[in-house]
Amino acid sequence: MTSTFRVIVLIAATLVLPGCIIKVNADSYGGDIDRVFGSIEIDDGQQVGNIDSVNGSIRLGDESAAEDVETVNGSIRAGRGVRVDSLETVNGSIRAGRGLQARGSLETINGRIELREGSTVERDVSTVNGSIELDGTTVRGSIETVNGNVRLEASTVEGDIVFEDNDGGGWGWFRNKDEPRLTIDDRSEVHGTIILYRAVELRIEEGARIGEIERRYDAR
Repeated sequence: MTSTFRVIVLIAATLVLPGCIIKVNADSYGGDIDRVFGSIEIDDGQQVGNIDSVNGSIRLGDESAAEDVETVNGSIRAGRGVRVDSLETVNGSIRAGRGLQARGSLETINGRIELREGSTVERDVSTVNGSIELDGTTVRGSIETVNGNVRLEASTVEGDIVFEDNDGGGWGWFRNKDEPRLTIDDRSEVHGTIILYRAVELRIEEGARIGEIERRYDAR
């Protein structure tokens, strides 16, 4: 996450969200979209540049395309067959229909990530406080989380799965004493290593193809 994006997070905490929706259709400009207030909706089949919002959700219609998509206080919804460079939010979830193609990473802090059949993420998928659920998805990078559950169904992770230490380095806002859960079904595979910096409940079905499991914490 860029330093500029982190500054926006602080600014956003002082703002009030009005109910405005910005729609981009075939008659609209297809370049970059930058808004502070209001949700943004991209119609089916439309192609735009970067989308940047502070207070508002973002919806990408079926078969649409965008570059970097970022919001602070809002969720991101992508329809079927959407193509993007990256998806990033702070307070909100990321959900995509079948066939999402992301050339970069997917990232959220307080929100879940859900991807469906035929989706591919070329880099990492990460969250702090939120679950990651992949169904029929390929992640060419790694999966990283702190407090969230991770579930793989018929999915492939070519990198590692990492559960980071949740001591927060003194930042108590993301401490969570509950053990997160890693579920991997027998149709999934992890080419890299499962790296645990904290205790995690493992539910790995027989037949799942995984690499080594490394516990890098004091289990006492």
